[in-house]
Amino acid sequence: MTKYSIKKIKSIGQPTEVMNRRVAEHWSGPMYMRRISPYLTKILLALNFSPTFVTWLMVFSGWLAAASLLIPGRNGVILALIFAQIQMLFDCCDGEMARVLKRFNPAGIFIDRFGHYSTEALIAIAFGIRVASQNDSTGLEMIYGLVLALLITFNKVFNDMVHVARSFANLSKLSEDKKVAVPRNKILAFLRSLFNFFPIHRIFHSMELSFIIFISWLFSIEAEMLQIITLAAAITVVGHLVAILSSSRLRG
Repeated sequence: MTKYSIKKIKSIGQPTEVMNRRVAEHWSGPMYMRRISPYLTKILLALNFSPTFVTWLMVFSGWLAAASLLIPGRNGVILALIFAQIQMLFDCCDGEMARVLKRFNPAGIFIDRFGHYSTEALIAIAFGIRVASQNDSTGLEMIYGLVLALLITFNKVFNDMVHVARSFANLSKLSEDKKVAVPRNKILAFLRSLFNFFPIHRIFHSMELSFIIFISWLFSIEAEMLQIITLAAAITVVGHLVAILSSSRLRG
């Protein structure tokens, strides 16, 4: 059995082009996850797990984060926070393992997308159910949760739809250059730049959602927060769609 050092895992599993990805690399990666992940990756490699198996561990961790929200009170939100962190850690490890072992599998990418999309939708639905189960519920909270889940899924699917559209049009792979995503219209470009100061489009990952839900529980504003993030999701989806159609992402 091949033994991999932490140094080798970092050099092969965390190349510059991965760490500097504009969209695919979550902010928690360079901040702290990528500092922890090589140590878990080393253990997973020693256990002879495949990258795809670890991707499934990522999926199940995300689902557990969503399921945890169905537990009333403090325990539910704390468990959701923990499982969301674990999900992101496994998400770092599966890619590192694939690069170290040179096992690149389209199925792994598909499962990864499935894991993130399903987790974030399920967290939204579970949050709606959680709020609806409270004594002062109006009964609309479950609908808010379902609408939020749909909006989050739309927002994530838009990025994949760009790649699909370019592929069907026989265009080259989309560049990671930030300029590609900037709308050609100056007014729209300015409006998009405001999201750099108010990045509401970044709150719909499992980690951010679990943290927001925890804070809303802490201050007893879960029902209000559900409405706020649903509205934010609607604004984000419309803005994302306009930004894509007005940028160079769908051009050769």
